[in-house]
Amino acid sequence: MLPALFLVFALQSPPRAADLLREAEASIQAEQFSTAEPLLQRAVRLAPSNAAALYRLGYTEYRLRKLAPARAHFQAVVRLAPPALNARYFLGRIAMLENNAKEAAAWLEPVAASGESIYDADSQLAAAYAALGAAPKAIAALQRAIARAPWDGALYYRLGQLRQKAGDAELAKEAFDTATRLNAASREDVETLMRTAALLGEGKPREALALGANIQERPDTLVALGVLYGNAALPAEALRLFERAEALDQTSFQARFNHGLALLRAGRASDALAPLTAALELLPQSQEAAMTLGLAAVMCRRYEGAIAPLEMARQRDPANPKLAALLATAYLRTGDAKSALPVLKQASESTSDPAPLLLLVEALNATEATTEALDAARLAQRRFPAIPQTHMAAAQQLVRLGRYQEARPAFEQTLKLSPGQPEAELGLADALQKAGQHQAALAHYRAAGAQLAASLGLARSLIALRQLDEARAVLEAELGRNRQDAALHQELSRVYARLGLGDLAAEQTRLAEQLRAR
Repeated sequence: MLPALFLVFALQSPPRAADLLREAEASIQAEQFSTAEPLLQRAVRLAPSNAAALYRLGYTEYRLRKLAPARAHFQAVVRLAPPALNARYFLGRIAMLENNAKEAAAWLEPVAASGESIYDADSQLAAAYAALGAAPKAIAALQRAIARAPWDGALYYRLGQLRQKAGDAELAKEAFDTATRLNAASREDVETLMRTAALLGEGKPREALALGANIQERPDTLVALGVLYGNAALPAEALRLFERAEALDQTSFQARFNHGLALLRAGRASDALAPLTAALELLPQSQEAAMTLGLAAVMCRRYEGAIAPLEMARQRDPANPKLAALLATAYLRTGDAKSALPVLKQASESTSDPAPLLLLVEALNATEATTEALDAARLAQRRFPAIPQTHMAAAQQLVRLGRYQEARPAFEQTLKLSPGQPEAELGLADALQKAGQHQAALAHYRAAGAQLAASLGLARSLIALRQLDEARAVLEAELGRNRQDAALHQELSRVYARLGLGDLAAEQTRLAEQLRAR
């Protein structure tokens, strides 16, 4: 007979990886990493492709500062379960601990770009960029970190240091002052902000709003809470907080700027102009205030007022294609195409945004450089073949030059990418009509919708096909909408004449002549 002790061991099944993982997780939560490590090592031996076990082992080793094995296990997670953003985050942290800022940035960039709240990825990326001497990138990353943790005075202090090194004394002072005010906030307010952020992250907006109602009436904490609400898609609540903060302190740049930005995001561009103008007056060095004010002015079609802040912003960031497009739009809409040209020619070198090239076509046409405009439109086609507007621009430019049949493929490509686009339907119909393909043109004129040019074109093709009664019906219907168009009356006169309706034809001719005389 077998000994009883042997029977006990024989009846016990070997531990599964999932059981070991659960046991290790309890130790990790209790921060007993030395206890968790051997459990996770056994789990990985049992299931070497288990990404969860590998990640928890890497995390445990990282907390025990066993960086080499932690790196190996995190890299295995990246291979097994991409994009593995959490593992990438810790690989970035390990690289920073080893003073390898370049490698750290490479790991952290996709984590920050994901838009997900993964630890303090933006803050760590800012540190990596700063170590590499890439101050603008570091500032941008730190600003994203501040948006996620607007109560953290330390982040503002770091921002002030970066601004100071960049020679932006006023911007540095604003950041340092904000850090000081946030650091003076009560412990209760800071805890409220942190707990509110956690509730919003858990998808509990009702509980977050109830907790946020306890915040003290201090401008900086109100702004911080408003930023949290804005990030959590609670725009009305954020706007109320920014309004309260601005009312408490008219000299607060953060309150003024965030109030204006919230109004702009709420579709109230005209209301946003006053607080954004005040914010820029308080801190003229602020790139964000200059750009946002310029955008709001363009959206309100106050183009003259947009030029000064956008020029100011462009001087600080001349390579920004979106900024160049805004400024050029303001120049074009004020009739100053010559000023728009150098802005657009520089910006059109960008391969990431078609807007500057498309606006360049418009500016060149406005200065009667039509051949150059066609070159710009064709360049836009080559660079951005998946965007219908580039093909439309080339087609319209060819039409301006009287090259209708060359324009036809570009109109067809526009419609392939954007079916039913009225202007493309009309352009293709005109090209078909000029080629004598009247039957084919009919469908495209009809697809162009209720516009005068489409009705006239449709009627002319119907006349060419000797479908006079249909042409008459189209023109008479259009006449009900456009009685002041001489060409419409003249075309209808011709149809009446062909139908033998002489008196009606003479009346339409008389009306056409009267309209032309005016």
